[in-house]
Amino acid sequence: MSNQLAAFLTALQFLTRVRLSNRGNREVSFQASIVYFPLVGLILGLILAAAGLVLNHFVPAARAGFLLALGVFLSGGLHLDGFIDTMDGLLSGRERERVLAIMKDSHVGAHGVTAVITLLLLKFSLLFSLPPARLWLGDLPLSPFLLLMPVLARWAMVPALTCFPYARREGLGNLFGAGQGRRALILATVAAIALSWLALGCGGLILMALVALTAWWWCRRLTVVLGGLTGDTYGALAELTEVFVLAVVVLFRPWLGV
Repeated sequence: MSNQLAAFLTALQFLTRVRLSNRGNREVSFQASIVYFPLVGLILGLILAAAGLVLNHFVPAARAGFLLALGVFLSGGLHLDGFIDTMDGLLSGRERERVLAIMKDSHVGAHGVTAVITLLLLKFSLLFSLPPARLWLGDLPLSPFLLLMPVLARWAMVPALTCFPYARREGLGNLFGAGQGRRALILATVAAIALSWLALGCGGLILMALVALTAWWWCRRLTVVLGGLTGDTYGALAELTEVFVLAVVVLFRPWLGV
């Protein structure tokens, strides 16, 4: 039980700003924490959905901007940083080793700045256009889309971590045991399926299937280009998945049956 708690706290501390004491075996906790990624996404989703409810009541016109800022704050900008570095490298048009070096460089280039501005503007516009469907949790009409968005984004990182090789000899992927942990993948996927069903029914399952296909394509493409994934590409995947979920909901909501 203590090992599982340590694993959950590791996932919570890695994916959010929350910093709690975790005195377990650090390496084991990181590897075991993967299974709790969807649960951490659920916590983030509940916070965003509750914030959306309050903002829609008091300042509906500014709702999208505040939700965007809250999402960045809760994650500590970790995934955005990975997205910036990834775009800096991939859009440079260089060979593999040079791309990896650019991604590791702490300096931000023009490609990264342009990409992150585009990403944030797109996410803002999608949050602004989000349909008003409600999921009743007790007496609270929460948005199932805001709830499910971070769940699927954090789940998408699980197959990336467990099914694809790491591009570097040392780094985050090795700490998480990249390319291993099929049991964690199964358990995390079952949890994500259950949450998708509870949030949107069949529409949630369709949305998760689309996320799975997109994430798989992203990981396969990066494996071809870079020889594997990196910590930056995991963060980029989370950010891109959030935008993808919002885009599918806004553009194809009738097809999801919600």
